[in-house]
Amino acid sequence: MRIETKRLIINNFDTNDIPAWALIECDPKVRKFVNNKVLTYGEAKSYVLENIESYKTNGYGRYAVRHKSNRKLIGMCGFLNDELGIDFGYRYSRDTWGQGIGTEAAQAVIKYGLTEVALRSIVAAVLPENIASEKILIKLGFLFEEQTHFMGKLCKKYKMSM
Repeated sequence: MRIETKRLIINNFDTNDIPAWALIECDPKVRKFVNNKVLTYGEAKSYVLENIESYKTNGYGRYAVRHKSNRKLIGMCGFLNDELGIDFGYRYSRDTWGQGIGTEAAQAVIKYGLTEVALRSIVAAVLPENIASEKILIKLGFLFEEQTHFMGKLCKKYKMSM
């Protein structure tokens, strides 16, 4: 899979991404609204490998997001099977925040998921205090469905259906 936007290249993770992904995931501010725990190098490696496997078994996963100008890995955006359904998620290095990167990547990946992968229902869970992420979901067309518990925390569940 490969998508290009104005500023980004979005494609499958590969094992060469592990060191850069580990650097992103060891930042406590990046992980604040996930589970507030940084990942070890081994955990970051497992995450990348799980997504590589998901591409093969499910036809989708979380995708690597890179700056088009220098091909640097700056985050991820994509789909993952979890207890809520096909979960849409994203996470970016702190130096990219506030630049519209999250929305730019999300619009392209959602379009890919709906048209190319033929996903019919996508969910997204967000902690109530993660206002920036919630704004992205609403801008994308996700609709609030309910408050629920996910990963041991109360969160807002959003849904997009075709």
